[in-house]
Amino acid sequence: MGAIAPASRALARAIANEVQRERPAVLIEVGAGTGAITRALAASPLVPERFVVIERNADFARLLRSAFPTLEVLNHCASQVHSLAIESRSPVTLVSSLPLLSMPREEAQRCIDAMLCVIGRQPGSRLIQYTYAAPHQRPFHHIPPGWRWRRAASVWANLPPATVWSLECPAGLINGVH
Repeated sequence: MGAIAPASRALARAIANEVQRERPAVLIEVGAGTGAITRALAASPLVPERFVVIERNADFARLLRSAFPTLEVLNHCASQVHSLAIESRSPVTLVSSLPLLSMPREEAQRCIDAMLCVIGRQPGSRLIQYTYAAPHQRPFHHIPPGWRWRRAASVWANLPPATVWSLECPAGLINGVH
């Protein structure tokens, strides 16, 4: 848990709306916590067939399995997300609720590297990350060449206010290459 309160419904809706902007073949949520974001994603009208939820805390993982019995809930660290078996050429949307800016630097970097590995190897994939930092501060800076952060939403009805970011590879580039 990286905030003083769970994500608000407004933040969860903003993330679900961003996920729906481009329907993924696979949806992965890391750092699901108590499921505030998971609830909105699961209720979305275009939930993909494969929806994987990764939560490191065993108690939260049990809670998530109970609340969402049809989802694939794994009790793992987000730094292991790259080890998931995903059909090649299946676009992935990876939603991260990890508090990257407040995590120990080495731990955050392991998670970032694993997430970048997943979206980098699956064409048409992206990472959605929200932050509580200043609205202009990207979640992290060392991204693959050709990729870019896009500010998807600012959510003032959250404690603290949040910014939703989407890390995307522009059209015409596959894994950062023309």
